[in-house]
Amino acid sequence: MISPEFMYGFIPEKQSKYFLSIIHKIGKERVVKKGSSIIRNQSHPTFFFYIVEGTFKTSIVKNNKSYVLGFTFTDDVDCCPTSLLKGFANNFTIEAVQESTVLICDLKDFKKACTPDKYTLITNNIMANYISILENRLIEVMSLTAEERYLQLIQLRPGLLQEISLAHIASYLGITRERLSRIRSKYKDLT
Repeated sequence: MISPEFMYGFIPEKQSKYFLSIIHKIGKERVVKKGSSIIRNQSHPTFFFYIVEGTFKTSIVKNNKSYVLGFTFTDDVDCCPTSLLKGFANNFTIEAVQESTVLICDLKDFKKACTPDKYTLITNNIMANYISILENRLIEVMSLTAEERYLQLIQLRPGLLQEISLAHIASYLGITRERLSRIRSKYKDLT
């Protein structure tokens, strides 16, 4: 659940180039099939991944119902930061919503490839970005309607509807597919 703003907003350009160079140096390419989980609920992943191409959803299951927490796309970095950096079992699943290519980066390899100060700086920035995303999502859920959040998604990712099923988008917005269809019909010209 780490957005592209992490690379370009939280890390100065020189450091983001350094981060990307390390990812490309240590990352192991993997193709993840649509519907396959790359990180499972209650696992202890020791890696993060860079999305070369594709789309993922992060979801949880509560009371036998699945809830989509967010999406990540090409050029995003994703992981469960608290699990990765603190060793806690993660509480969500990250799954490919289309066939995707990623670079898997084991944290111990990343730590070895970085200087100690850059490792600390980058991991601190990962956590700061993660907190920022969670804060923004909480604010959006509390202050925006599902329609307004839908419009934000469309503006952020114009090709969203070609990449992600309507069921996943409706789950993310916390509405039924029927309600999403009504919203979509109002904004046909935007998609």
